[in-house]
Amino acid sequence: MTEIFTYVFDIDGVLLDVSQRIVLAEELSHGNTSLFWYYFFSEELLQFDRPRRVGIDILLDRINKGIIIIVTGRPSRLRRITVSQLQSIGIPISSIKEIHMRTDNDLRKSYLFKLETIENILLKGYTILEVHDDDEEFLKRVRRLTNSKLYLHSNNHIIELSSRYKTLW
Repeated sequence: MTEIFTYVFDIDGVLLDVSQRIVLAEELSHGNTSLFWYYFFSEELLQFDRPRRVGIDILLDRINKGIIIIVTGRPSRLRRITVSQLQSIGIPISSIKEIHMRTDNDLRKSYLFKLETIENILLKGYTILEVHDDDEEFLKRVRRLTNSKLYLHSNNHIIELSSRYKTLW
């Protein structure tokens, strides 16, 4: 069987800067965690997302090197607007092999959904070369599943998680 070299990307915090959406969701929720997530995942606030050039540039570079799979904690009810957002920031949707979103009623922590999705991707026979995410906890847990290079996207930096942290971009 031929290896299928794969690059996995998150959306929020990797391809899109969601800092304005976070601030607005915090203001609207008044400290209520359930309300925060309601607002954070509302279509109305997605308009405040901005392209995160560094993440986009890396994804566009990897398109020519293998398969791109997107794994996001966004609920599936946002699929249409998410695809539209990705297209608007220059991501060629036809070059994305799969986009995994959690079901609307999946209220688990995002990293649990993402870990399960990574396990399923590996079971399909994909060889994951890189995982790009803004959640360090998720990336540390992915390390137990695969020898992939793990990249933490934080502000305008990308840090490779290894025995020693080093900046990629």
